[in-house]
Amino acid sequence: MSLGLSISSALNLTLSGSIGTFSVGTGKADQKTVDVKYFLTHVGLNFASSANEEVLKHLAPVREIFPTTELEFDEIMQRDIDDARVSSELVPYLLDHRSKDLVKLFPPIIVVVMPVKELDNRPADYYPKVETETRQMSDHDLEILRSGPIGQELFEFQQPRQGNVLFEHDLVKLRLNTNKSKLVIVDGQHRAMALLAIYRNLKQDWSDAMRAPYKDYYEEWTPSYIQQFSLKNISLPVMFCTFPALDETYGGGYNVKMAARSIFLTLNKTARQVSASRNRLLDDNDLIALFLRDTLSTIKRKDARSSASLRISNVELDQAHDRVKIDSPIAMTSVNHIYYFIEHILLNKRDEDVNGAKPRSGKFYKRTELQSAGALERLDGRNVLGADVADATSRNFYTPDAGGKLTAQFHERFGRHIVAAFERFLPFEAHAGAVLWLEQQLLSQSNTKLRPILFEGQGIGRTFAAHQENLAEKLGAGEFGSEATKIQEVADRLKATQKLVQDFIQKLRHQRAERVLASVADKRALRLEDGSYQPKVLEFINDLYDNVLTTVAFQSALVAGFFGEIERCNLSRTKDNAAPLDVTAEFDRYISELNAFFSPSKASDVRRLIEVFVGTPEGEIRDWKVGPSASTFRRVVYRGEMQPDQWPKYKYLLLEIWRAEGSELADSLRQERVKCRNQIFNSLLDEYRKDFLERKLMREENLTPQDRAEIADSAYESFRNFLKNVGWRYQDVPAKAALLKPPKAEDATEAPPADETWESVEPD
Repeated sequence: MSLGLSISSALNLTLSGSIGTFSVGTGKADQKTVDVKYFLTHVGLNFASSANEEVLKHLAPVREIFPTTELEFDEIMQRDIDDARVSSELVPYLLDHRSKDLVKLFPPIIVVVMPVKELDNRPADYYPKVETETRQMSDHDLEILRSGPIGQELFEFQQPRQGNVLFEHDLVKLRLNTNKSKLVIVDGQHRAMALLAIYRNLKQDWSDAMRAPYKDYYEEWTPSYIQQFSLKNISLPVMFCTFPALDETYGGGYNVKMAARSIFLTLNKTARQVSASRNRLLDDNDLIALFLRDTLSTIKRKDARSSASLRISNVELDQAHDRVKIDSPIAMTSVNHIYYFIEHILLNKRDEDVNGAKPRSGKFYKRTELQSAGALERLDGRNVLGADVADATSRNFYTPDAGGKLTAQFHERFGRHIVAAFERFLPFEAHAGAVLWLEQQLLSQSNTKLRPILFEGQGIGRTFAAHQENLAEKLGAGEFGSEATKIQEVADRLKATQKLVQDFIQKLRHQRAERVLASVADKRALRLEDGSYQPKVLEFINDLYDNVLTTVAFQSALVAGFFGEIERCNLSRTKDNAAPLDVTAEFDRYISELNAFFSPSKASDVRRLIEVFVGTPEGEIRDWKVGPSASTFRRVVYRGEMQPDQWPKYKYLLLEIWRAEGSELADSLRQERVKCRNQIFNSLLDEYRKDFLERKLMREENLTPQDRAEIADSAYESFRNFLKNVGWRYQDVPAKAALLKPPKAEDATEAPPADETWESVEPD
């Protein structure tokens, strides 16, 4: 007996439009290449169509769908939104009073229908099984492509067929289950945000906790102002993308998240430029990017149970304009920093790219072959992959299995030490600890405005400042007419918020400096009569962070320099049939020696840091009478602009501190230190000679032996005092004659390759 029961469809959103296909991936012999079945329709503010409102309810930027704090790095598929630009440029375009009642044109917003995991608001790798069927209708057939069984569907395409003609336009329907999928914008999120902002302001629909932090950017667009326009003409094309091949039966090395990232990168290669840091975060065709994401994921998993204060907020994920100088006040490194020194660890040609203290040479971004650059050997790739797979593997061509195995090798050999460097180098720990302190301060005050600006979406701080400036300019230009008073109130609130942001940043910097000085036993020498620290001391410490510790050059020296010296020593030991060094033990010793130098335990240590980086203190430090010195790092080691490629200069500084005395590494370090000293001293000597000739208005050939002796003595005195400042006793400083030994001065100021894309670390 039939019970007449039927299963109801779970599809709750039906759209009409056109259909088509294209492919994404590498295009290489079916590796990571899948067909995209797309559906093109429109969404707008004509609420006579219920579909418009349903789409606008469910459409949202990635930041509002998947909290970035909960995503792994292989789940990231977008960049931050510049809300200031959306509010100042795109919303006005849609509501342009000069073209009132005209249809506005934008390229399509690209949306991926993303499956989500059950009971977990995170992207799933695959769709439920995709099947096709043909349904006979009264006057035509209906070709159906459905993901998931009826009652549990995720999406369904309905495409009419009449005879042999399969309709691709107008009559096609896409039905979605918005409970099992998310509509993730992978391209056009700024355009979409402009439309969403208008919709949400009209409907007062900002209450969701994921949306609320961004409401301030759009408050100037009041409902009464928006309603002056014919909103029904505002309609934007939207393309919904699915990947039917990527269902639960798929057996290849691709997934929906990778396909979504591929669409984003493909589209943005020819659109508004994506930052290099975001490209590196999303790139699935670059082994270095895989290793980068593994390192970031390790940091991201750090939480309250971690022994150190390092958190992912200490890494700037999206740098504006690809500058290497960090913008975020809570970050101490960046995606570009880490990517840069991973390249230099793995793709450095021994004794070719890094030669003593000379600027590194070579075009690392062009290096795709792993064998010749040494990467395969450093990762033990032949043993891990087998000879045949290793030979077929390159930086930009690898199987998912090979990528996974090499990533595991990288993590064990290098990645865990990179993370440990950020955790255990005490100046970094002081910074990360101060950031946690700041976050706790904001949480204890239940401050819902400042925390997102400082901690969520790392471009938000920049965006907020830009938005405030834009609004002030428009108010000054009288753009708001009768609503100017109300908008002025909005601007005043933004200004007050911006001031609070700056106040908390100053508190963070003060807290960080205090943490650096926390172990100083005789703090009286650093304090004024009222017990506070001499402000110049705190300023010096913060300058040290801004201009040394957080630079690509210093961090590359800290990390790539360490592994380079370990490798150099191990090569020598291999020739002697000696066992390789214990890297963990040497790393512990290395960090310990650097901490003793950079983390002062007494006032004289602070004085020494000042002498190395600023000048010569006279009297008590608390009096802050610091005279010029010819023996600082920037006067002795490198006098030009510190570009990233000059990182061997900092490597040399660290070699003067890292001595590993009593260890099997000590002699190798000593040899490299001697080489660097010769290069640095001869470069300094040349600088002194040029200065002498200029001051005396002389030519080189007219220098007398006495002149040359005077020049050498002056250069040697500066160099000797520099070595004293970094901790050497005078009796341990090499004699001038020893430094002059190389017949050929190896110029330590040689310019880096011209076609590298790194921008200046110097402030504008």
